[in-house]
Amino acid sequence: MSSRPSRGTARLAAILDALPDALVLVNANGTIVNANAIALEAFETPGTALVGRGLLDLLPQFDSKLIPGSMRRPDHIDPRARTKPTRMVARRTDGTEFPVEVTSANLENGQQAYDSSGYTGDELLMLVVRDLSGTVDTEAELARSQRQTEMILRAASEGVVGTDTDGRIVLVNPAAAQILGYRAGELGGRELHTLVLHSRADGSPFPYDESPLADTLRSGRKHRVRGQVLYAKNGDQLPVDLTTAPVRDGDQLVGAVMTFLDRRPYDALAEEKEKAEREHAEELERLAEEHASELTALRQGHVTELEELREQHAEELAANEERYAALGEREKDRYEALAARHDQLLTLLGRSLRGPLDELRRELSALAADDAGQLWPEANQVLHHLSAGYARITTLIDNVLGYQRLDAGSEQVVRTKVMLDAVVGAGVDGAVELVGPGRVQFAVHAPPIEAEVDPRLLATALAHLVANVAGVDATGNTPVAAGGYLDNTVVVAAAQRGEVVRIEVRGPYGGGDPVHEPIVRGIVRAHGGVLQTHEVPGTSGSAFVLEVPIGGGAGSVAAAVPHTAVPAEETAPVEPASGGGRRRARRASTDAFLEIEAPGAEDGSGAEST
Repeated sequence: MSSRPSRGTARLAAILDALPDALVLVNANGTIVNANAIALEAFETPGTALVGRGLLDLLPQFDSKLIPGSMRRPDHIDPRARTKPTRMVARRTDGTEFPVEVTSANLENGQQAYDSSGYTGDELLMLVVRDLSGTVDTEAELARSQRQTEMILRAASEGVVGTDTDGRIVLVNPAAAQILGYRAGELGGRELHTLVLHSRADGSPFPYDESPLADTLRSGRKHRVRGQVLYAKNGDQLPVDLTTAPVRDGDQLVGAVMTFLDRRPYDALAEEKEKAEREHAEELERLAEEHASELTALRQGHVTELEELREQHAEELAANEERYAALGEREKDRYEALAARHDQLLTLLGRSLRGPLDELRRELSALAADDAGQLWPEANQVLHHLSAGYARITTLIDNVLGYQRLDAGSEQVVRTKVMLDAVVGAGVDGAVELVGPGRVQFAVHAPPIEAEVDPRLLATALAHLVANVAGVDATGNTPVAAGGYLDNTVVVAAAQRGEVVRIEVRGPYGGGDPVHEPIVRGIVRAHGGVLQTHEVPGTSGSAFVLEVPIGGGAGSVAAAVPHTAVPAEETAPVEPASGGGRRRARRASTDAFLEIEAPGAEDGSGAEST
């Protein structure tokens, strides 16, 4: 207390300070004359004093008639002015408010408790004030939770019934009362089993001990029963899906909750669905019967149409077979006619034309020899030129006949291991016979490479390839360039590239002669190789690249090195060539010829004239 007694009441003051609630003493003037420690903590704020304040300042809602000395004290009040706990709002000394519960009682002689309190009256009012700040919040939360639970129960479409341990109804939601046909007030306190679970669906009694509710109240187990029957107020049977669950307060079983869902809407939907399925099946059967005849007629019509289409298709096939047979006969006759003309052409070239040409060439050669010396020089030169022309025509006919026999399959490629430089040399010599002597210059580079090829056919292909790019026509004449001078050098270079031999032939003209190029492509194809054409930038000519497999050949072979060193600038000795021409070897720098697209080093040291 604020004023400590100094004598025998010290122990009583200590007890009052230890109370959990605030204790306040008020005199007959309504003024606070003393308070315990809890009251000081609850009402008094720093810088203010509680003792000496009016009671109504702290408790504005307190009934002033209860203050000692009041002239308006009620007659029915207890002689000691004891009151029941009353809730009201208290106000601290700083003006803040908080909820409290107040109990009051009169003390007739305050001197007995506090001898030196400073008051003169004999009657005091003692108030016990309990702070309800936390309690009010808890009660509000409980009330909110209770309202929420009630709303959930009201909104639930399932019936919910709560019972105590004796199976008597203590809770029922509106859905349960509506399903059972009762008002909620009619169900309170009644035995649930006797009311709605007394009989089975067949009308036989349903003992309480066998019901799921009784087992839940007895053992605390949950039960789910599908298709359970409940009885409504009017005695109707209600099919429901029922669930029972125990209600516990801690570990103690205090009741059970039974929830049930009315199955009548679902059963009605199931019956409606079953009825619709029956009607649908009946309708399908009726439609099937109605359309059976139509389906049969359609099926017969379809079969008849298929037979007609089959017969029509057979007639069309027969007509097509006859037409194709006639076409085949015509094509056969055409092929036989072409084959006959081809044989006639080969016979003409090989016998009728070539024989007289050989005879004429021999006679011209005999005249050109002029053993008697009777011809003048100009006539002798003309006879030599005619003899060379007939020799060129004979060689061309022989090569065309050889290509035709190879293409027809009457002749095959005969592969042997030969040195490629010898094949290139034979090809250049054959080209001289085709274009005539003195017409073309050659730049040849053929390193020693061993390959497995047909040397005769490959030399023939090279000869015709050279004649193709040399631009010499069938008469042996060379076209005149529009700009005047035209370099007539033909470059022939060979090299090994992996498993193939690559021979490149470049000339001043684009090639594409219908006599030479088919012979070259046929021979190369028979060797399993390819022939490609490349344009040379800055020139009017073309470059042909001929590639054939090495086969069983050894490939590049190291050349024999002479004991006396020869300068790189010097050329090899001149070798005589058939037809009056000459051929000289290129320098070693020509090895780079096949590595670039532009023309190689076509210098004068590598050229030779024929």
